Amino acid sequence: MKKPRLSALTVCLLLLFVLPYKTFAGFPIGKYRDIVVPSFSYYSQSAHYDVNGNFIKGTPGVNFTSFSANLYVGYGISRRLDLIVSVPYLYQVNNLGNGKSIISQGAGDMVAGLSYNLVNFKYVRFLSVQVSGVVPLYTASSSTSALGLGDKGAEVKLMYCGALPSFIADKGYFNAEVAYRRYFNFQGPDQVSFLGTVGYPISWHNQVSLDVTVFRSFSPNTTFNINYNAERDYAFVKPQLNFGHQFSRRFSMFLGGYYVPYGINTGLGYGGSVVAIFKL
Repeated sequence: MKKPRLSALTVCLLLLFVLPYKTFAGFPIGKYRDIVVPSFSYYSQSAHYDVNGNFIKGTPGVNFTSFSANLYVGYGISRRLDLIVSVPYLYQVNNLGNGKSIISQGAGDMVAGLSYNLVNFKYVRFLSVQVSGVVPLYTASSSTSALGLGDKGAEVKLMYCGALPSFIADKGYFNAEVAYRRYFNFQGPDQVSFLGTVGYPISWHNQVSLDVTVFRSFSPNTTFNINYNAERDYAFVKPQLNFGHQFSRRFSMFLGGYYVPYGINTGLGYGGSVVAIFKL
């Protein structure tokens, strides 16, 4: 006997709990509902890739480490329209070698905007668009900062998510996002990114997912910086494996780990994240 597919409600709940990132797919939050998502992430790198994508071994004692906390809040204005705000706080250590290091900490770039569900396909798959503004919450003395580029920007993102087709799996979900971001500076950058997620529930309360991010930032300023927050022209591919557990209908947590196997003019690093999701 063929196993029954997940109901639309179950798919929606799974989508809501799966993504350990600043945005939560194209599924609408719901009228007058809230999502609060605090998260913590760690990143470390020592080696890097040059402008041609060649691997460059790191110098002993020279490395970059970042600890960051992020607060994402979403509010459902209507059944289709959501307000989203994301604010990060960074603590970074740039080890220069010979016992010297530079420590920088503070709020990063706030992202705020609106997400609108364009189409729902029988409440099983959803197509949405999100338009956001980027505002630095720090002062950049020389056009850049260790906490970010120091420029305002805008982003538009198209998101498609929902249940996996039946010919792939009886249960499971996917999410695909394509985004374009522009910083308002003569050096740019113009950034294009793709995020693909495939998730599978291994039990009613547990699930695993795989995210793959492909990112490209274009700028005439090709200067390499070990601190990726201060770079303008670079690219990377980043897969991430996640495990999630739903403690209740209103609370879930995710653990994730990632690695950067390929890049251009950026660091070769690894990291992880812990994410809590509260439905209010």
